[in-house]
Amino acid sequence: MDTIWTKYYKDIAPSDASYTDLTLYEALKKSCEEHKDAVALQHGRRKFTYSELLECTDITASALSSTGLSKGNTLALCVSGIPATVFSIYAASKLGVPVAMLNAKFGPDGFKRFCNTTGATVAVMTADLLASCVSVLEETSVRTVIVARYTDYFAFHDRIKNSIRNLSALDSVKYNRMNLPSEMRILKLRDLMEEHSGDDLPNQAEVSVDSDALYFGNGAATGKVMVAALSSRAVNTQSSMDSFLLGNEKGRVLPLIDRSFSCGFCLAVHSVLISGSTLLLYAGDISKFPVEALLVYKPDVVIAYPGLLMQMIERLKTMPVNLSFLKRVISCGAVMNIGQNYELKSFLKLHSPGTAIERIYGMDETGSVYIYNPEGLNNNRIFGIPIPGVMVKIMDADSEREMSPGEMGEICVCTPSAMSGYKDDDGSGERVIKRFKDGRTWILTGDLGHADEKGFIYFDGNSKNIFQRDDVIVYPYIIEECLVGVDGVKEACVVDVERQGKTYLAAVIVPEDEYLFDAGKLDSLKLALESECELVFAAPMRPDGFEFRAYLPKENFGRNDHEALKKQLNEKYRMPDEKDDLDDEIDEEIENSDDLFN
Repeated sequence: MDTIWTKYYKDIAPSDASYTDLTLYEALKKSCEEHKDAVALQHGRRKFTYSELLECTDITASALSSTGLSKGNTLALCVSGIPATVFSIYAASKLGVPVAMLNAKFGPDGFKRFCNTTGATVAVMTADLLASCVSVLEETSVRTVIVARYTDYFAFHDRIKNSIRNLSALDSVKYNRMNLPSEMRILKLRDLMEEHSGDDLPNQAEVSVDSDALYFGNGAATGKVMVAALSSRAVNTQSSMDSFLLGNEKGRVLPLIDRSFSCGFCLAVHSVLISGSTLLLYAGDISKFPVEALLVYKPDVVIAYPGLLMQMIERLKTMPVNLSFLKRVISCGAVMNIGQNYELKSFLKLHSPGTAIERIYGMDETGSVYIYNPEGLNNNRIFGIPIPGVMVKIMDADSEREMSPGEMGEICVCTPSAMSGYKDDDGSGERVIKRFKDGRTWILTGDLGHADEKGFIYFDGNSKNIFQRDDVIVYPYIIEECLVGVDGVKEACVVDVERQGKTYLAAVIVPEDEYLFDAGKLDSLKLALESECELVFAAPMRPDGFEFRAYLPKENFGRNDHEALKKQLNEKYRMPDEKDDLDDEIDEEIENSDDLFN
């Protein structure tokens, strides 16, 4: 492994260990003092220097403190892509308060569970999310809600744009006050900040850098939703290790990934700010690639999911655009497959030949990124190599035996940025965090892979959702990523079902809204999906049929519920009058649009 690091990391400066012993707030303050006049945040045309960012963070700390939030409490944060997101995280750190990073897709039940698991007493959220969760507030530990508005810091010229008007409409969403607990307080963040802007600033709370700083809702290593806890030390270490991905020069970074996951914060927020670069904020819907944000901001770096990058290609390929400002694209959150990587390379070769493609992978349990696929590897099949400071081995976790080259096993990670544990540990943590005989503590990721003789890591799927068909191991995760990259597809879920005594691979697709009631468009989309699968996958990994629906069953935290979908389809296909094959049933559903909502 040392040989690999020497070859591919020779130009990378060592991580700045001086951040390790700081809280998140102290790390930000250190960066703000070093880059006072540089632009830290840009929100539309509104820019905040590092000095202004620190000032706003300190005022937010005073505002939050005035609500009674203090050491021993937890702040629930359900805002993303606006200045309040950044202010609130670091202000809470200053008060010694951990932050529960909530995703809007968690829904009311997920919101309730997350708040109660972390003991959140105060929540910062937008008006539209308050309206969606107001019915469960009484069942949570939250007794103060602070409303942050999308449009609080937009410049005048931004407000006339259609996209900003849409955000403004979300600020005006009403909630049913009858559902509020009698003791519940609803406050406005901007008003609180103005009210306490002249206060004496609270001192940094005395808190260990090893105590919980952030909570992320994920379950990649367990197969179910868990709440992973990361300390300030872990986050600072991870962000320092990640910093080389952004480039050696300070630049403008546009993250299009959710801040409620560790990569979305560690790489896409904290790494940017401790490096002195500019964080470009985007608060719109990131289920669709925001071409306007790309062309207006002209970022040096874009961080996005593979499926979103495929949307970028589709939306820009017919436009005469010059993307020469773009120095690198970072793909994360999922494994970019061979077809996607080829498409992205071909697109950038035409529009921005000098743009580097960086592919990374990680999870909340490991503190974020642990695998990096440098462009210099020049091999699309390789998952990657460990980032500097991280050890990755392919092991039989039960026997602690390291697998031989080419032998498949579980991907295990030893990293100084690992989570401290699960906040809601039901015993799963014992399977995920293990101290091996070598004396090191390892994260067992639940992902399967193998290594070659050179130490390169290959991804072979997820142990919690794979099966075998025709002597071939099928990875639904990889198939779904491919399907989401097809134009017209919003979501995809692939499951194995029993049908006439055989294993059928069923792909359930949520198409874009304009496809739902147009049988002709659905027929064309089905053909496009079949063609894509024939191009990318061997026969046993191709879905036997495609079913279109308006939505997919979800787990509490917004993930697709594969087991629930599998149960639905198995029951459907076991009907006694079953005569036609899967494709015939799909055609019948297309003809009857009401079935799309079943």
